[in-house]
Amino acid sequence: MAITKAIIGKIHIAKSQLGMEDDIYRGMLARIAGVRSSKELNDRQAGAVLRELERLGFKPKPSTKSKGKPKNVSQLGPRIDKIEAQLTDMRLPWAYADALARQMYKVERVAWLKKAAQLDALIAALHVEQEKRGLFAQVEQLLELLGESDPNWQVDLEALPEGWERRRPILKSLVDTLTAAASSRGLL
Repeated sequence: MAITKAIIGKIHIAKSQLGMEDDIYRGMLARIAGVRSSKELNDRQAGAVLRELERLGFKPKPSTKSKGKPKNVSQLGPRIDKIEAQLTDMRLPWAYADALARQMYKVERVAWLKKAAQLDALIAALHVEQEKRGLFAQVEQLLELLGESDPNWQVDLEALPEGWERRRPILKSLVDTLTAAASSRGLL
């Protein structure tokens, strides 16, 4: 299926923004999608080409139109309601769920997921994100309760591996340790 003129236009804007010569541009199309012209691209190939152009430095302007909630939400059933509730709880836009769908299933939108198992996996991924955010918030609250300016805690946090803020086992362990410390001081 051919792509829309808007997508072709976006690809051409990226080409111009990057200052690509025509032969280099066509070589990139051939390498990424096996075509010589953007008019020959299908949706999946166009997505791959746009990702490659972004990797090369193209900075797309954010859309002024909000993608927002899928239009066919009533046809997707209760799972989509759960996804919406999770996004609302974390104050995240639908674009976040769309990005997860793209990462997990190589489709551009949650609304394009057809299988219940795919929606269930997306719900599970959002649950993991909720849990990480909740644990990190607990760590921050406990540090504040314990007196975050205590230099001993700062040293301990600096000793943690890089990216500890996104690792559930580390966050759970920190919550347990900080809760025990707060309890032993009679703060809880």
